Amino acid sequence: MVDGNIEVGIMKLDVAGRDARSLSELTHLATEHFSRVIQREPRLRVKSFTFAGPHLAPERDGYRALDFVQIGINEKTERQLAFLIIVTEVEIAAPTLSYLLALPSQLTNVAIISTRRLADFGSKEIKDHSLMADRLATLMLHCFGRLLNLNYHPERTNYMARIEVPADLDRMRQFTDGQFARMATNLPAEANDRYSKENRAAFILRQTAANIPRIVRGALRANPLRIATKLPTMIATALSVIIILIFGGETWDFSASASAGQLAVFVGASFVTATFVLYRAFSFKLVSTRHGKTSESSVVTAAATYLALVLTLICLFVLFGLLMYGVVLFVFPDPLMSTWTSDKDGSSFGAHMRLVAFLAAVGVLSGSLGGSADSRSVVRNVLFAVDET
Repeated sequence: MVDGNIEVGIMKLDVAGRDARSLSELTHLATEHFSRVIQREPRLRVKSFTFAGPHLAPERDGYRALDFVQIGINEKTERQLAFLIIVTEVEIAAPTLSYLLALPSQLTNVAIISTRRLADFGSKEIKDHSLMADRLATLMLHCFGRLLNLNYHPERTNYMARIEVPADLDRMRQFTDGQFARMATNLPAEANDRYSKENRAAFILRQTAANIPRIVRGALRANPLRIATKLPTMIATALSVIIILIFGGETWDFSASASAGQLAVFVGASFVTATFVLYRAFSFKLVSTRHGKTSESSVVTAAATYLALVLTLICLFVLFGLLMYGVVLFVFPDPLMSTWTSDKDGSSFGAHMRLVAFLAAVGVLSGSLGGSADSRSVVRNVLFAVDET
C-alpha cells in the first residue's frame, strides 16, 4: 500500500487544559523512547504534536474512549498519518474493565492511552517522571504492536505481553526478531495512507476492492454474534412484529402464494434498508481533509463497519428464521395450516420456508428501526474497540 515513509503520529490531548500531571513532559520523554525502539524499521517516522483539548463531557465513570477515536480519525486524516497514538491525562471509561490503560482500535489505526492509571494517585511512583515516562513509552509500543496485528506474547518481558496492572509495564523491554519481521511484513498492508485526488467515488470503489482481505478481517474481528447481543431493543422490536404477523391469516396467504423471485427481492430490500439504517446510527463519519480528499483508511473502516453490520443482520435473520420455524412446527396444527390459506396448501415444506424467510426479513427490517435506538457507544465499542488494555 505504501512505498515511502510511514508516519506514526503521537498526539498529546490535554482535556483539562492545564498540563495536568506534567502530561507534556511525560509525552515528550515517552516519544523519544518510542522512537528509539521503532527506528529499527527504516520506513517509520514519528511525528509528535499537541491537540488543544476539546470540550468533552465525562460520563459517570470517565470520558468515552470512542469520542477520542473520532477525534483521532479526523486528525489522522487531516494530517495524512498512517497511525495515530493519542495520549491524554483523563480517565477513560471501560465497558468491561474496572479501568482502562489504553485502547488500540485496529480497525481505525488509532490508539488512545490514558496516563491517569499509570500509577496510583498519591503514590511515590506518580512523582517519578522517569518511571512514568518509561511506562507510557512501553504502553505506546504495546499499542503500536496491536495496531500492526502482533499477537500477545507469553514472555512477560516482551512488549506484547498481556497487561494486568501498570507494574507489568516495568518488565516489558523488548520485541523479538520475529516480531520486527512481522511488523515489516504487516506495515504495507496496515498503513493505509492513500488519498483521493479527483473522482472520490472511483477512489472508494478501488480502495474497497484492493482491501477486501483487511475489510473481512476487521469485520470478523468485531464478532457479528457479539454485536447482535448488544442490540436488545432491535431484537425486542423484531420479535414483537413477527409474533403478531405469524398469527395472521394474510401472512400465511402471502407466504403460500409469493414466488421465489418476489420473496428474494423483499428479503434483499429488507437487508439493504436495515443495514443502511444501522450504519447511519453506529458508524463513524467518513471524514475528508479540508481539501476534500478521502483517505484509504477511512474507506477501509467504513467498509469493514458495513460488512460487520451485514453479517450481524445475517446472524439475526438465521436466528429469527429458526425461531419461527420452531413456532410453525410445534405451535400450529396441520389442519389449521392446510385450511387457513385461501387457495394454497400452507402445510407444505415449501410454504413453511417461504413463511419463515418472510417473517425473518420483516424482523430484520422492523428491528433495525428499533435497533438504531440502542446505545451508540455500546455498539461502537464492539465494532471499533474490541481490544481493551
